[in-house]
Amino acid sequence: MAPTRTLDLSRVQLIASDLDGTLIVGGFNAGKISPRTVSALHAIEKKGLRIIFASGRPTRTMIHAVDQAEGLEHLLCICCNGAQILDSHTRTIIKKFSIPPDHVRAIIKQVKTALGPHVLLAAESDVHYKSESGFDEQCGKVMQGKPVLVDNDPIEGFLKKPGSEEEDTVENLLLTHRTWPASQLYEFLQTQVFADPKWKSMIHLTFSSSHFVEICAAGVSKASALAYLCNKLDVDPINLIAFGDMPNDIEMLKFAGIAVAMGNAHESVKAIADLTTETNEEDGVAVVLEKIVQL
Repeated sequence: MAPTRTLDLSRVQLIASDLDGTLIVGGFNAGKISPRTVSALHAIEKKGLRIIFASGRPTRTMIHAVDQAEGLEHLLCICCNGAQILDSHTRTIIKKFSIPPDHVRAIIKQVKTALGPHVLLAAESDVHYKSESGFDEQCGKVMQGKPVLVDNDPIEGFLKKPGSEEEDTVENLLLTHRTWPASQLYEFLQTQVFADPKWKSMIHLTFSSSHFVEICAAGVSKASALAYLCNKLDVDPINLIAFGDMPNDIEMLKFAGIAVAMGNAHESVKAIADLTTETNEEDGVAVVLEKIVQL
């Protein structure tokens, strides 16, 4: 956490924003960056400040947001809730924080033992998206991209590159329940499936959608990826402002010198924020960025 939490916008050097429900207008994984927000982002960059998109999105859907930003020159992207960092120019993953293979196996066995056929799994593995049959249908239209199906052997399927025996990495495991919303599944996983203290050293559990819960390696979050980038960019976190709306943004908001919740944010997010701006549909991020530009 940053050492102090005042609202001196003049000290801001770095902006980090969640996408869905925050920077973007419209539905999960399907919305757009509004013209007003695009204009504000370019004005921020012209002022000499750096911008980071920080999302639960994988690289394949992060690219859509990059394109909508219309040519930001120095944009960096945190994907999969901190498990991947994307260079928006080369469109390559420049850093990964993967779940160790033995942990992937243990997680899946634990989940399947507890919930059996009631839970379906998917994984973001480097640039590959893999899932059990029915995962996308269960999540409605929020997932994008055709998955590689791993029904014959989900555990090893997630850990092998498609059509190869070569090992693949897993940055993010996704879990959806056939009848429960993500909040209920999250609570059950925390209190029943992963209640043993040993799991705290193995996984980081969160959710940013009503459809699925996400698992990263222990210690991996948007905040940990921001800490890595702050070090690389030589920016003190006290000079970072962050915007978010869901529980997977909380670590990032606590890490930033200034934490901004959206008007539409989850109550747990508003509770730890320094200020609450307008909703994403009202260009709440742009409202604050325009104030920074005017300083």
